[in-house]
Amino acid sequence: MAAHFFRTRVTSRTPVKIALSLLVVAVALVGSAASMPGFGQSVIPIRAGRTLDFELQDLDGNPMRLSQFRGHPVIVDFWATWCPPCRKQIPELTTLYSRYHKSKGLEIIGVACDTIQGDGVRDIAPFVRKFKINYPVLVASEPVVDSLGVEAIPTTLFIGPDGRLVQKVMGAGRPGELSESAKDLMKGAAPKGSKDSEDDNSVSI
Repeated sequence: MAAHFFRTRVTSRTPVKIALSLLVVAVALVGSAASMPGFGQSVIPIRAGRTLDFELQDLDGNPMRLSQFRGHPVIVDFWATWCPPCRKQIPELTTLYSRYHKSKGLEIIGVACDTIQGDGVRDIAPFVRKFKINYPVLVASEPVVDSLGVEAIPTTLFIGPDGRLVQKVMGAGRPGELSESAKDLMKGAAPKGSKDSEDDNSVSI
């Protein structure tokens, strides 16, 4: 089974009973997904026309805003160093960035969630070097993750040049799936895969 479910984050806005209920639901989803081979992603319904913006720091402590990439198609990948499904799709993201950043203006931003669950920032830079991540990596904050509804990783956002959210995908899919969605995004079309599928390839945070 590819999914690994960890504790649900409990905040002042998340009563313990609700957090435990969410964990039970998550375990049930893993069981149902395990019986449905071939489904590795869940396409999340989005609110049409939603424009996104957030500010996070890079690994050197410099602030970066999503809005500074207006005019470019953008992929935002939420991941963590300890997350096996996240590792699965990082090589494809680095290939996409190498191939289309200069030629098509594609921007890719990685958001490391080790500060939300994990050992903090200490493992991020060595991981970036080991996996030869060639696109900007930012450090997650809980308010930003909560505001974007990121409940599991990897979660990948596909954002049009106008800053509007086009697609939100939870989980790592089959090889080539990210590339297909990226190509559709660069063409100005909504990425394929509008149907929901059970996810067995993500990690709750």
